[in-house]
Amino acid sequence: MTDTARRPTRAGLVAELTRERLEFERAGRSRKRIDLPLLSYWLKGRDQLLPGSKKNRLPSQEDCEAIARALAQKAPRSAQELPKIGVEIADLARRLKEEAGPGWRDEVLACLAPAATVATHAVSETNTATETNTATESNTAPETQALPKRRGWQFAVATAIAVGLITGTMALRSGASEGDGASGGGDVARMADLKGNHRCGPVRAVGAVSWRPCTKVGKDSLSFVVQFSNSSTRAATVKARIAYVQAGAQHDCPAPWGTARDVTVPAGATVTSPLDGCAAPIVAAQAFQARAWVAEANASAWGYREHSPTLHIQADGRLLWADQV
Repeated sequence: MTDTARRPTRAGLVAELTRERLEFERAGRSRKRIDLPLLSYWLKGRDQLLPGSKKNRLPSQEDCEAIARALAQKAPRSAQELPKIGVEIADLARRLKEEAGPGWRDEVLACLAPAATVATHAVSETNTATETNTATESNTAPETQALPKRRGWQFAVATAIAVGLITGTMALRSGASEGDGASGGGDVARMADLKGNHRCGPVRAVGAVSWRPCTKVGKDSLSFVVQFSNSSTRAATVKARIAYVQAGAQHDCPAPWGTARDVTVPAGATVTSPLDGCAAPIVAAQAFQARAWVAEANASAWGYREHSPTLHIQADGRLLWADQV
């Protein structure tokens, strides 16, 4: 999610969450406490699942809804995303229990770290993480043959991705106003202007960097871009690949964005790939959408992919997004 100058600091967000919890208590209702150490723990993204990390509870559906309410006025985009993620959390928590039992975190560790460094984490967690809504389209990495053979590891991978997703969606720090990108330095030469006719897909995350693919309508062409947001206090580098789908067929974009482009996102900033990095002419009676992959800079495989909403070009030239059909 993008940054906003009005967004509360972590301490400010915790204060609002505490105020609401106390109001709930006075009204005879209850909600789990979210303090600053726990919030900071969640901001580690998927790293909170790695060996050596303290085993705090992970964000639940109730937590997502509470944070959404606290962000409603100052970060409305984030507030809109979080309740949806909360619903997915509850669903995957149930499926993880069915697949891997109370020790599901061992499955996550096996997916995120080499087998030799995986520590034993026998943890009983409930209402913990979410399967992203296009996980069925995931590309499994070549290394997966070394992972647990059971189906449960696929859910574990989704869990790890989702924790980063939740972190990226929280949008906790102050920064540029929501909807405006901050400078990305040398790795992103030009900021894309997404203020016109465009749609962006679901948010995914790689560590502290959340990202989403977008399609933007130009005068005679369509641009396919990726928007990146860094939720950490340090610059983070990922690599990205962008393609687009036209009439059901994938078309690769020119290098470097169509192959592998390193992107360094400054701490607390949002950057977007350039409009001319991946573009296609508007063609009547065709449907288009962006397709993108983002991975850690040194990753050997791309992993999950994500899409923007589909744009339908009518025979008469009218443009209809998937949510308008």
